[in-house]
Amino acid sequence: MRLRFALAALAAFWPLVAGAQDRLTLDGDLDVRWVHATGEPSFMNGGPGILRFDPEHEGLELGRAFLAPTWRIADIVSLHAVLDTYGDHNRNPVDISEFYLSVRPFPTGPVRFSARIGAFYMPVSLENRGIGWTDVYSITPSAVNSWIGEEFRTMGAEMEARWRGASSGYLGDFALIGAAYGWNDPAGALLAERGFTLSDRPSTLFGYLGSPPLGFYHEIDRRPGYYGGVTWRHHDRLEIRALRYDNRGDPTASTRSGFYAWRTRFSSLGARFEPDAHWTLIAQALDGNTAVGGGDDPQFYMRFRAAFALASYEWGRQRLTGRYDEFHTHQLSGFLGPPHTQDGHAWTVAWAYDLGEHWQFLSEWIRAASSFPPRLALDEPVMQTQTQLQLAARYHFKAGW
Repeated sequence: MRLRFALAALAAFWPLVAGAQDRLTLDGDLDVRWVHATGEPSFMNGGPGILRFDPEHEGLELGRAFLAPTWRIADIVSLHAVLDTYGDHNRNPVDISEFYLSVRPFPTGPVRFSARIGAFYMPVSLENRGIGWTDVYSITPSAVNSWIGEEFRTMGAEMEARWRGASSGYLGDFALIGAAYGWNDPAGALLAERGFTLSDRPSTLFGYLGSPPLGFYHEIDRRPGYYGGVTWRHHDRLEIRALRYDNRGDPTASTRSGFYAWRTRFSSLGARFEPDAHWTLIAQALDGNTAVGGGDDPQFYMRFRAAFALASYEWGRQRLTGRYDEFHTHQLSGFLGPPHTQDGHAWTVAWAYDLGEHWQFLSEWIRAASSFPPRLALDEPVMQTQTQLQLAARYHFKAGW
């Protein structure tokens, strides 16, 4: 179904793309890093660890490589894609993480409209502001945005109406945003399985994540989901975002191949403040619940919440960032065995140095502590502390035709 969705979109837009060779730009990024990790095996490798890497998977690693082409089909219409590869031997050596058409009509009044249709990230992260949803402050995003990257992609249509108050002398711009989508019914399964993580390994549209592998983009109950939000921005100094997400999943629906629809809902509130040319301060909180099962099956119901605070200082070619995360899940009913209830926190310190137009060097240290009762089944202590040190070299290029 997802493959047919992508092929149908490409077939519809290809005649426009084929005539736009002189309007093509291509961004590319290669991230190679050295990793040292302590603690239990990560979820990516079949364990209950909450960091991307573990002692069995450290040393020299491919963090990520991606190509992000943009075709400017017309002055107000563009086609965007992001093609990714990682060093973890996923189902597909190269996969797609975003593929969408954007439309931005010229404003004729104080309100500017824009729209996206296809597969893209919802506008919830204040960290992942770079091309290809890259975190611009550290290597690893917060627990909030790690989860957003792992389990969520909007596969549908989104529309924004932005009142351009700043250009008229008011205190800022105000925007309303709304979207309808499908193919996100399994969202919530990963959080219920192992709780929050801190990882810069998001899912792709046609691949899997973790071990045992989980796939995320399936339409199971034929009920579209939605999200709606508001944004207020004062130039580029202050931005406040609020968003409500509801996939409207039918928790009694499933497929013969074993995929279940989860009813997942959450609210997110975040703010970014840049008081001067050096400092950036960000805070974000997320609160919600997820459920699956019904009828004669046991009902699984879980509440969750996570929040972080970040401070980043930039001078010259350097940036120093510190972040504190808290994250919790609380299983209220469901499967037999130890409850999948998680309590944790983490500290992250990152330093970045721009070597020039193309090269960037980054270092990051994370210390994460969490309790998770299902570790008992693996003869592991319920409470675990893990650390991860990464030294990364990134090469970025941009070309246009």
